[in-house]
Amino acid sequence: MSDRCIRQIMVKPESNFIKGELLTSNGMKIAGWLAMASAFLTLPLAYLSFSLEEMHNSYSDIIQTFIQATGTLLFLAIILCLKRLLNTAFNFHGTDRNIDLMIIASIVTGMLTIGLFSFPVLKESLQSAVIVLLVALGIVQAQFGYRLLKLSNNLGGLLKPFCYANMATGIFLASVVLMPISIIVSALSDLMLGTIFFNISRLTKTNGSDQR
Repeated sequence: MSDRCIRQIMVKPESNFIKGELLTSNGMKIAGWLAMASAFLTLPLAYLSFSLEEMHNSYSDIIQTFIQATGTLLFLAIILCLKRLLNTAFNFHGTDRNIDLMIIASIVTGMLTIGLFSFPVLKESLQSAVIVLLVALGIVQAQFGYRLLKLSNNLGGLLKPFCYANMATGIFLASVVLMPISIIVSALSDLMLGTIFFNISRLTKTNGSDQR
């Protein structure tokens, strides 16, 4: 992406958008790597988790717990970085409620899913609860993508593709039967988000050098 496109990412590049060190080049770079890691690990980990479903032993349960915990923590780190970016760089708060709800739903879903491996007696009840939460999460994520379209900046041309990917992920997730497809679209969404973070990181570094 050219420097001109990168500079168009910010609404007011001359403003002090790194005020209070809330948004730094290194911070955005780390967020970018986290998003990329999520993009490239999502499908392999999902396949591994699916392969282990029929196994009922402590070894497979430990791996499943690790996969779920890793996925949840990675999602939380990425979504919090995105919220900070939207709030700090663009003063955009239109998706705050959706992000907060996604965080809550993700934490609860992660805990219940881990509970499936720790309390097999409650498997049926926990599975039903997880499905309900995933449907709710899908609806909230679809709304998130739609509301994010109101962002005044096009993020270097990635805003609409990222928003549409989130809406599609949410719809597929909420449909239950199309959940596997949501995993693929989610990986693509993370790939775009990682690119956005890297572009912001580069711009932040450039602005910091200019100010000095």
